[in-house]
Amino acid sequence: MSALDPGGERGAAVRHAQRASGQVAALAGMVAAGDPFPEIAQQLLAARGSLDSLLMRLVELELGDCLPSQEVRDEVDGLLRTALGRAASRRSATGSRRRHVTAPMNAPQHEERTG
Repeated sequence: MSALDPGGERGAAVRHAQRASGQVAALAGMVAAGDPFPEIAQQLLAARGSLDSLLMRLVELELGDCLPSQEVRDEVDGLLRTALGRAASRRSATGSRRRHVTAPMNAPQHEERTG
C-alpha cells in the first residue's frame, strides 16, 4: 500500500479525518454560541461516530497489510468491532461494502438504564 494514493484508501482516510475535524471544530462554535444542549450533544455524538469509523477504516488498512487471509482479517475485524461496540456495516480494504457484522451471541449485551 502506497502512502501517496490520493484517490485510494489512504486518500479516503485523509478526507474522512478532515470531515471529522470539521465536525469537532463545529462543536467549539456551538458551545461558544450557546446552542441548546441537545444540538451540541447530537453534534458530539456525530463527531464521535465519525472518529470511531475512521479508526475502523485505518485498522482495516493495516489488517489488509499484515494478516495472511481474508478469513483471518474478517475474524479479527469482527473481534475489534465487538470490542469497540460497533455492530455496523463495514468496508473491505478495497472500499467495497461487505456484510453486516453483529456481536456474537455470547457477547455482553448493553442494557438501557431506566429511571
